[in-house]
Amino acid sequence: MNQAQSETLTQIAHAFAAQSGDISIIIESRTDPERLVEVNADRRLPSASVIKAAIACAAADLPNLDLTDTIAVRELDPTFYCSIVRAFAPEDRLTLKSLIGLMLIVSDNPATTAVLNALGLESINDWFARNGLANTHIEVGFDDASLGAPLRANLTTARDCLRLLRLVDAQPKYAFIKHMLANNLRNERIPKMLPDDVVTAHKTGTLNGLVHDIAIIESPTAAFYLIVLADGLPDGHDFAREIARFSKQVYELMAG
Repeated sequence: MNQAQSETLTQIAHAFAAQSGDISIIIESRTDPERLVEVNADRRLPSASVIKAAIACAAADLPNLDLTDTIAVRELDPTFYCSIVRAFAPEDRLTLKSLIGLMLIVSDNPATTAVLNALGLESINDWFARNGLANTHIEVGFDDASLGAPLRANLTTARDCLRLLRLVDAQPKYAFIKHMLANNLRNERIPKMLPDDVVTAHKTGTLNGLVHDIAIIESPTAAFYLIVLADGLPDGHDFAREIARFSKQVYELMAG
């Protein structure tokens, strides 16, 4: 990337963040960390489901947690909302690792609750502290009673999300998590308009007025991290499509 492209990247990031709402952005090259664009990187916002990627890492690190242990589907929390676990018979048993996959690939909340129950919120917050996610905290889980406004108590920052993506990208013990994120089925944001040869390992988060996506992006011509956190968005605004357009602009500049 030449100087003109770098300046353009900075300009489009600041212009994107200047829209209505509370928007944080980080763009960082995976091969040259000095190639970095930050806008509102330390602003704490509700994490929504992007925190599930950190929960997965905490599960991978907990020494007394066996990810091959199984849980019967009938033991999972019931939910009023759609859940992929309903496709299984009540007597079917899913490993904790499989539940982590459902938590990441389709953001399934009963699967997330099962993982949280196995870990405990305290151990997850301890993992955040040990791994440099100083402004990330989980206060409530993903059971039906906690969805919506209560879930706003869980917080993170774009800078902490970058730290998380770096860990997932660099450490072999998290390779299965990166693989799961690369098979995310919710692809209407960062990956939507990218070329077919781009691999996007990412996690979205959604609440009323909140649209997040954090991603590890790699292709033959580009390798970078892209974090977009947005809260306080106007009603009816198709911000997912805005992220997709922005991601395409960023990719074209990073690919040179």
